Amino acid sequence: MRRPPSKPTTVRALQSCGFETVAADDDRNDPAMIRASKAGFRFRSAEAIKVENPDLPACEEYGALPVVVEEALAT
Repeated sequence: MRRPPSKPTTVRALQSCGFETVAADDDRNDPAMIRASKAGFRFRSAEAIKVENPDLPACEEYGALPVVVEEALAT
């Protein structure tokens, strides 16, 4: 899972098997995985990472993460 193209490829493979995917990450190496998922979030990312990916929603608190995941899966 450490090679850059493998994470979005894994997401698409899971989706092809009928799984819904949600991704969360705090680093700058996974925007493709987040974008490939049904829903994705930046989690407690540095401000520079948020600026680099303004299209990706950011979640800052652990307690909020399950809420945004459930909301995403409900749509």
